[in-house]
Amino acid sequence: MTTGQRIPPLNALIAFQTVARCGSISAAAQMLGLTQSGVSRQISRLEDHIGAVLFERTASGVVLNALGQEYALQVGQAMDALSVLGEGMQGARDSHRVVLACSQGVADLWIMPRLAALRRELPWLELKLRVDENISQLRPDEYDLGIYHRPVRMADFVMQPLGPERMVPVCAPGQPPLVEMEAPLLLTMEETFKEWTDWGNWLFSADVALPPDTMRWKMGSYRLAIEAAMQGIGVAMGWTWLVQDLIDAGRLVEAHPHRLTGQGQYYLMRSSQRHLRQSARRLADWLVASNRHGTGAPAPPGPGD
Repeated sequence: MTTGQRIPPLNALIAFQTVARCGSISAAAQMLGLTQSGVSRQISRLEDHIGAVLFERTASGVVLNALGQEYALQVGQAMDALSVLGEGMQGARDSHRVVLACSQGVADLWIMPRLAALRRELPWLELKLRVDENISQLRPDEYDLGIYHRPVRMADFVMQPLGPERMVPVCAPGQPPLVEMEAPLLLTMEETFKEWTDWGNWLFSADVALPPDTMRWKMGSYRLAIEAAMQGIGVAMGWTWLVQDLIDAGRLVEAHPHRLTGQGQYYLMRSSQRHLRQSARRLADWLVASNRHGTGAPAPPGPGD
């Protein structure tokens, strides 16, 4: 067997990684811009190459079997090694390039207000901001650092807490308190964004019953909900780690004194399987230092620390 025959096809490896992350051939096909049959052929090609089945087919999709899980870890490490090799070949300019992944809400309300200061403090930085709602669908080689809300810690990640999951209704200055509004308008999110603003949990915790004339508008992004609240249109659920600067500046006020603290936190994250370059470490240190409304508690050491 020649060396070329021993190396698995790269397209098949990419399809394998994508299906493993998505748990669905159809979702992977959409992400890769391929047909479902095309992705299935790539998986079959890889399984034929290594002589083993990697997935178990279920009613809801596909899951990695034990061998597939081990193979996925090895593939991730190999892809990461190729990424590091590419960084070394691309020269000093790319050594200053850092990919920061985050959700749309974090990008709009936490990263954006810090960009000018970041530019001043780290003028050498070549920043690529990758906005993606789900960090679990990103390969470790696709980003250096991530900022996400997570209900629990994730395996194979080094996670630095940035702020607690704390919610309070917010509105524009001059608006009456929520309990005094005769027909409040709640600025809510689609169910897919429920972890960002959950009015149901807050209302139950605060023991607040809304009047029958209450209306709900579903907004397409968390930033839109907050912008509408600042314009006096309605009341949004404020995640304090994201909106505390706006409250401090007087652009928002709390519409009710009750704050609900959940089990999750906002984290600065990185894969424990990936080497943290000096440029990424300096950015991570700056992000932690700029975190005015954080927990103040360091994360316990994780794998790779």
